[in-house]
Amino acid sequence: MITEETQNEDKAIAFKPLLAEVKNGGFSAEIEKYTCANSNFQPKRNYISLSQIHLSVEEIINQFRGGFEDTIAGRLKCYKGYQMEKDLMQRIKSVFGARIKTETEIAAFDGLVKGHPDFTFNDYPSDCKSVLMDDWFPKDGKLPRRIYWQMQAYMKYSGKDKALVIFESRESGKLIDYWVRANWNIQNEIEQKLQQIVKAVS
Repeated sequence: MITEETQNEDKAIAFKPLLAEVKNGGFSAEIEKYTCANSNFQPKRNYISLSQIHLSVEEIINQFRGGFEDTIAGRLKCYKGYQMEKDLMQRIKSVFGARIKTETEIAAFDGLVKGHPDFTFNDYPSDCKSVLMDDWFPKDGKLPRRIYWQMQAYMKYSGKDKALVIFESRESGKLIDYWVRANWNIQNEIEQKLQQIVKAVS
């Protein structure tokens, strides 16, 4: 049933896009607001994330207690990351089929510590990453510390001896992958760090 109220709502919706015609940037500003609202950005998590394990003990504790800085730039970057990941994951699953599993969770310390690889390939934890340009691909297979420690943590708490990382260039669309082998020294450091963190927040 169409009422005066619903007619007014329809008029408001129809009028809203007209506001974007008033000045340059108005059209894109409305899309940007939508993007931020649908970015999947998590300002706070109820667990300690393995993706942040490269940070110091103090930084991780502060993030767990106070959350992450919530900015427009951060939300836009988050949306773009998920957008590229979703597209790449579709291609990965199309090529490798049942050898790919998604929605995988790695947990430790009674679930207080968690990691969420983008997928597993033959049951090995795997992640998608993007770089701004081709020149930013890891040189000689040497991964950035943040990614290297993240993958070591995934291996440590999934009981695997290797993990896969695939990079995509936003500049050219070029792809390159690297197998990461278990580094027991780093994994021991991760375990010791997490023991300190869990003790501090429990």
